[in-house]
Amino acid sequence: MLLVGLTLLLPFKQVYAAEIKIDFPEGLSCSNVNSRSSIRNGPGTEYIELYRTKTKTHFVFESIKDGWYKIKSDDEASGWIASRDVNSCKSATVRFLDKNLTDLRNELANAGYPFAFDDPINKIVEVYAETVERIDDNKELYGREKYRVGGGPLFTSFSNEVAVDDVLPEYPRPQLERSEWINLNGLWGFEKAGDLVNPPFGRQLSDTILVPFVSESSLSGVMEHVDQVWYRREFKVPSVWKQKRILLHFGAVDWETTVYINGSYVGKHQGGYDSFNYDITDFLTSDSTQEVVVGVFDPTDSGEQVRGKQTHNPKDIWYTANTGIWQTVWLEPVSATHIHSLKITPSIDKGGIGLFIKVAGQSTSTFARIRIYSQHKLVLDQQVPINSDNFLTIRNPVYWDIYNPHLYDVEVELFNNNILVDKVNSYFGLRTISVEDVNGVGRIHLNGKPLFHVGVLDQGYWPDGLYTAPTDDALRYDIEMAKEFGYNLIRKHMKVEPQRWYYWADRLGMLVWQDMPMANNWTDWGKQLYRNELDRMITKLYNHPSIVTWVLFNERWGEFDVQEAVLQTKQTDSSRLVVGATGYADEEKGDIISYHSYKQINFPVVKNTLQARVLGEWGGLGLSSVGHLWNGSGSNSQTPEYVELVNDSSNFVNRYQGHINEIKNMVNVLGLSGAIYSQITDVERESTGLITYDRKKIKIDPALISAMHSVLK
Repeated sequence: MLLVGLTLLLPFKQVYAAEIKIDFPEGLSCSNVNSRSSIRNGPGTEYIELYRTKTKTHFVFESIKDGWYKIKSDDEASGWIASRDVNSCKSATVRFLDKNLTDLRNELANAGYPFAFDDPINKIVEVYAETVERIDDNKELYGREKYRVGGGPLFTSFSNEVAVDDVLPEYPRPQLERSEWINLNGLWGFEKAGDLVNPPFGRQLSDTILVPFVSESSLSGVMEHVDQVWYRREFKVPSVWKQKRILLHFGAVDWETTVYINGSYVGKHQGGYDSFNYDITDFLTSDSTQEVVVGVFDPTDSGEQVRGKQTHNPKDIWYTANTGIWQTVWLEPVSATHIHSLKITPSIDKGGIGLFIKVAGQSTSTFARIRIYSQHKLVLDQQVPINSDNFLTIRNPVYWDIYNPHLYDVEVELFNNNILVDKVNSYFGLRTISVEDVNGVGRIHLNGKPLFHVGVLDQGYWPDGLYTAPTDDALRYDIEMAKEFGYNLIRKHMKVEPQRWYYWADRLGMLVWQDMPMANNWTDWGKQLYRNELDRMITKLYNHPSIVTWVLFNERWGEFDVQEAVLQTKQTDSSRLVVGATGYADEEKGDIISYHSYKQINFPVVKNTLQARVLGEWGGLGLSSVGHLWNGSGSNSQTPEYVELVNDSSNFVNRYQGHINEIKNMVNVLGLSGAIYSQITDVERESTGLITYDRKKIKIDPALISAMHSVLK
C-alpha cells in the first residue's frame, strides 16, 4: 500500500487527531518498549493500571485507539499502552503492515508529509495508520475546527512534537500520582472578553486555543495579548467513575481564574504560579457531555500580583506577558475520603524522614499503609496514622546528592473502615543542606560536606511556548545541558515551573535555587498577595529534594520587610536555606549573602561572617547567533546594558576563563560558597546564553566550560 494525496489530507501535523479505532490486521511490533511503562485495561489514563513493564521488551499490537496501542496477547501481558511509550522501540525492529520504519518514513516523505524524518516512532505509525484509514474519506477530519501554529519569529525543534491530541501527556503531579486520570489539554474554545460578567454558556466561542499554551505564544494558535479571556470545552466523565468524587485540576493559570461547570459557578482562584483544584461532582449532570467555562483576568505589570518578568511592553530584561492557562488541566476520580497531600521531610541526623499524610473527608476510622522502595527493593512496610506527624527510620540510608541522585519510591494506601479507598505513589531523597562555620567563614554544605555551588541562571522561557515548554523532553533538555556544562545548580529565576521540571531536577541530580517571582507590592493588599503566594509556592514544592534554597527578593524589585519574609519562610520550611534579598540590595538577612556583579567580578565587605557568600549573578557574556535571534536579525541595538558583548566563541571562552580565575581567587580569599552564571539560554533580547533561545545551537563547547569549572569544585 502506497500513500497518495497526503499533502491534502494532512497539510499541518497539528490538525491530526486520533478519534477512531484503527485495526492492525498485519500487526505492529517493536522491541525495547519503554521500561516501567503503564499497561492499562483500556485506552486511557482513566482506566485501571494492570502492571508496569519491567523485563518485557517486545510487544505486538493489534489496534490503536485515541493514542493508545492494544497489546496482542493471550496471557497476562495483554492491555493498552500509551503511544508515546512506543518511542523507545528500536527503530530497526519496528514493523507495521509488513514495512519497516524506514519504509514508512520514505512513503510519508514522498507523499509530502513535512515531518517524516523528524517525528518519533509513535507519531509516524499513527499518521500512517490514520492516513490509511481515512484515505478515501477525510471529510470528517476537516469537519472539526482547524488549528494553526502562530507565526512567531523563533521555534524550538521540540515544537515538532506538539499535536492537538497529545499535548504534554505526562502525569503532571509526580509527587502525588494516581493511576486514573484524564488529560484535558488540547483544543479549547477561546474568546476575548470585554468583561467577565456574562459567561458564554452553551455556545461555541469565536476562536480556538491549544491548552496549555498562553494566548501570546505561537503554539497556542492565537498569538495575541489579552487581559480578559474566556475558555470553554466539553468533556465526558467515564462511567467507571460514577461512584467517585471528580476533581478538576489546573496546574497553573495566570492570574485570576473563575470556573463554571454546566452553567454553575464553582470557584475563583488568584495566583499565577500554583496549582489548584475543585470538586465538581455536584455540578455534573446525568448527560454524557459536561461543559467547563473558565474566565481569566490578568493585569500583568499593571497590577500588584506576582508576575515575574512579564510586562505589557517587553524590552531590555523584561519579557512577553503570559495570560491564561499555562499548565496541564486534568480530571481525577477520588473517594470521598482520600489523600489530600504528603509532606516528607528528610533527616540525615535521625536517619529517616518526617511524614505527614493529610487526608480529606471522614478520618475517624482511617489509617494509612506506607511502603518504601530503594531501587525496587522493599525497605519499609508500615502502618501509620493520618493527619499527624510521623517519623520513619530508613535502615542503611542512601543519600541523594549531585553525583548519585538516589530516590526512594513510595506507595501510600489509605484504608477507611479497613477498606482500601485510595492509593498514591510518590518519592523522596535523603539529603540535608546547611551553612557551617569553616574557620570563621560560613560555607554551604550538602549532606554535611562542603560543596561549591557552580550555578547557572534559568529564566524558563521558550520562544514558541513562552511560559510553557513544548514537551516534557524540552524540560529535561535544559537541565541535562546545564549538567553537560558542568553546573551543579540552577537558579530558577523569577518563575515557578510545573512540577515535572523539578521531577527531572530530582532525577538528574541538579540543585535548585528557587526564586519567588516578583510583584509590584504597592499596597498592603499587594504585600499580602505576595505572602500568600510565597507560602503556597513553598508548600507545593516542599517534597522536591533538588530545591535547596528559597530566594525571596531580587535587586529591590518589589522588596519589602525582608526580615519578616525570611521568618515566614523559615516557619513554613526550616529544612532549606533562605536568601532574603539577592543583588545589590542584600540586607544580610537569611542564610546566604548573595551579590550580583556584571562586567567584572567583585564582592562587597560583609559584616556577618557566618552567612555563606554567593555570587548570585555574574557574567552576562553576549554572543549573538544570526538566524537564532528573537528579533530575526543580528542587530544588538536592543541589547540590555548589563551585557558584556563578545565577538565570537573564542572571545567568549577567554572572557569566561578570566572570570572563573577571579572567582577562584574569591573562594580562597573571601570564602565564597557559590557563583551563578547568567544564563543557560538566550531569552528574547538577551544573547547571554550558552545556548540559543530556540535551543538549536550550542554556542560554546560544553566540555570547555565544564573543564573550567573543575577548579571550583
